[in-house]
Amino acid sequence: MQGETRTFENPLSGVGTLDQLFFEIVNVLLIISVPIVVFFIIFAGFTYVTAQGNPEKVKLASRSLLYALIGGVIILGSSAILVIVRNLVNQF
Repeated sequence: MQGETRTFENPLSGVGTLDQLFFEIVNVLLIISVPIVVFFIIFAGFTYVTAQGNPEKVKLASRSLLYALIGGVIILGSSAILVIVRNLVNQF
């Protein structure tokens, strides 16, 4: 251990511009958030199946599914919004 040197690499070394930084951030958020959205869709389905006609649980399952789908659309749309904004900025 003595005399051993350790170096840390900069995780942002491949990022040269601000839009590349935003793309990297969005890519990391996509990797993290897509499994979460899938989990909530599965949770909503499981809640609906186990509701057994209970209106409160059916309402919870419907709301969970709606929010999971809205979140998924926003998350997946964020990369499209980023491309649109980048193209608009590059035109000027």
